[in-house]
Amino acid sequence: MRAHFWAADTAGSGYYRAYLPANALSWLNHQVSAGMRLPHDWADLDTLVGCRVAKAGPTQMWQQLKAETSIRLVLDLDDDYFHIDPSNAHAAATWDKAMLQRLAGNMALANVVTCCSEPLAAVLRDYADDVRVIPNGLHAHLLGKPRDYLAEGRPLSVGWAGTTSTVAELPEAVRALNRISAYSRPGGVQVRIVGIGPEQAMGMGLRGRGVGALGWVPNVDHYLQAVAEWDVWCAPYRDTAFNRAKFPTKWLESSVLGIPLIASDIEPYRRVIRHGENGFLVRYEHEWGRLIKRLVDDPELRQRIGMTARGEASGSIMQALHVQWQDALTAPVEVRV
Repeated sequence: MRAHFWAADTAGSGYYRAYLPANALSWLNHQVSAGMRLPHDWADLDTLVGCRVAKAGPTQMWQQLKAETSIRLVLDLDDDYFHIDPSNAHAAATWDKAMLQRLAGNMALANVVTCCSEPLAAVLRDYADDVRVIPNGLHAHLLGKPRDYLAEGRPLSVGWAGTTSTVAELPEAVRALNRISAYSRPGGVQVRIVGIGPEQAMGMGLRGRGVGALGWVPNVDHYLQAVAEWDVWCAPYRDTAFNRAKFPTKWLESSVLGIPLIASDIEPYRRVIRHGENGFLVRYEHEWGRLIKRLVDDPELRQRIGMTARGEASGSIMQALHVQWQDALTAPVEVRV
């Protein structure tokens, strides 16, 4: 099979939904490329995977490919753009009525639509007959990265990762993060923020003496290196339709790296976290501080939770998921009756 993943970006979305799958399919002896532009020999493709094709120019090309070629068209989405939260003003303005109409039309033209979660698939089945769920995954080599759970003689690190589009999720945990940054223990506690800069972090209320903000890290491998240094990972989310359709990527990343995760008790995190066994779920704001402090104070608990999560993450590696991508790119199209 000759296939190309037509990526929408080179950041997290493109990494998980284009570059990683393309690389993994090459292990099955397929000829697969990925990039934000079509290859010069696009007419020779067997399959084209278009990631969130909705802009006017790409839509015109998508329609041309459908009308004039026999290339199998697979449209991939990793978010529910039909339910953008109003607090994300930039995304709401970008995904206006015209964009959503083009997206719906392009899904209808696709042979197959792929997405990252079953709740998202339930939304997309209103627009396409054949919708298949392929979870996000990471390379298996990350499972072997050693961890120091004891943190003896060094500061202990508590982290949050996001973007300017997800920063609205952060305030729920801000008070707890400020408090833990001032917690007195041998070596101290550092709060590390990845994805937003110091000025924006302060604007969100993060003013603890041990708080540091790294800013946006465009290279995903560098991002994974940064978060791998954490001892505790916090993932606050509001219970919105957009968030409920997401893949629990913070669970994937923290689990593969063996970092204990504290996440909001919403779909999709309640689907993968068993409270107190492979992570912790938060229902009320005051629980953030209690659970963070509990993990900070107990290295054996950090180790038990982190290692349990890491053991379960073996099913979320690309070496296990590449066959699902192969099926979506090659198997007969399913038609609902």
